[in-house]
Amino acid sequence: MRKIINGRVLYDATKRELSIQNQQLVLSASVARLLDFFIVNNARQLSRELIIEEVWAKYGMNPSGHSLNKSISLLRKAFSSLDIDDVIITIPREGFIFQAQVSDNREEVLSSTEKNVASVNPAVTFPWNKTLLIWFVVALVLLGGAGIFLTVMFRNNDGVVHVSNTGGCEVYTTNDNSSEKIFKFLHSQKWKGFKTICNGAKKVIVFYDDNSLSKNNKLKEHFFSICMMDEKKVAYECQNYFY
Repeated sequence: MRKIINGRVLYDATKRELSIQNQQLVLSASVARLLDFFIVNNARQLSRELIIEEVWAKYGMNPSGHSLNKSISLLRKAFSSLDIDDVIITIPREGFIFQAQVSDNREEVLSSTEKNVASVNPAVTFPWNKTLLIWFVVALVLLGGAGIFLTVMFRNNDGVVHVSNTGGCEVYTTNDNSSEKIFKFLHSQKWKGFKTICNGAKKVIVFYDDNSLSKNNKLKEHFFSICMMDEKKVAYECQNYFY
């Protein structure tokens, strides 16, 4: 068991060790058991008799009240040396209250969570998520690079052909796209939903087929861009969409 006390001190019950940065303190067995009992009963008032029973008597020991007082003092000094004070409150003639912020060690929680996730379906769950993430990143790269591609494309018209005019828009594509692809695009429901954008300022619409980018490209998607066009017919402020 490892716990974080007051957000600063790491307590490793297995090693009976309190540590902060490069400073470590090893507790005696009885003081460590006392701290374990305090942590389990954090913020509860505990009688002296109960503490003695749980920390010493259960382990075959027969301590006196002096043993308890000494262990309390040693535990307070240990915390004080790590700049944590007032976590053990004395209730005169009654007992003690251990009052601190105690949380699980984050590394242990993370490790446990990872094990649980992997055990659900190690052959399917993680690979599926990884594959989805890879394709999502690929899609972002394709769309993110489209703006640069389009600007360069319009500055150098080699390989770019004008298809038609519609309203305030001029439609372009690359010359390796078949007329069948262009026809399907211009008559698709996706494009019909954007046709009204051609009412107003002059814009360019570019249909691009990324299936020819690479033989290993498994996305098999098309995208089109809607760009503003300046007086020199250079595209800028492009918005990219999958089709």
